Amino acid sequence: PVFVALADAMSRFDLPPEPFRDLLSAFRQDTVQSRYEDWKEVLDYCRRSADPVGRLILRLFGHREESLLPLSDSICTALQLTNFWQDLAVDARRGRIYLPRSDRSRHGVTEEALMSGEAPRLPGFQPLMEEMAARTGALFERGRELPGRVGGRLGFELRLTWLGGRRILEETRRAGFDVYRRRPALGPVSWLPLLLRACFPLPRPRC
Repeated sequence: PVFVALADAMSRFDLPPEPFRDLLSAFRQDTVQSRYEDWKEVLDYCRRSADPVGRLILRLFGHREESLLPLSDSICTALQLTNFWQDLAVDARRGRIYLPRSDRSRHGVTEEALMSGEAPRLPGFQPLMEEMAARTGALFERGRELPGRVGGRLGFELRLTWLGGRRILEETRRAGFDVYRRRPALGPVSWLPLLLRACFPLPRPRC
């Protein structure tokens, strides 16, 4: 029944099969891989686990412009990465580490330290995470134009999603990336100003 319903939805909304294939590929990878060698590997995982969602949403709202896809991909990857840094402690306890091994080695942050919770005390942890946050923030910026390009209800929802993701990244940075003590999250009080801001175009980045 699930596959019949999916086939019906794909036909009704003219959804391409590639995003679904990418998602299935990422799901399969999750069962066999819990470490990533370098940044390229992490981005490839995000390309298949996060980006297809944005592409399908655009399609469901009737947007088929190829020029929108890189913007959507940037936001989706940035959101996935933000979640990785937000859930660093949770994932480590489950045996999953999304921080690339090559970057961890360069900063002297060991797998054992991440899994034991000692990582925030290492001198290289903060610089490592600042580097990860800078890369993530750059991806948010690359997708900044998307809400304005699509407009309407989807534009509002994308602005709210963009603002919420950026806020989580900022809160994680403000906490010194020590998510072992407290996992940054947005409560009702935080969402109200974001809802108001989402009613207006995203501000241009400060130089």
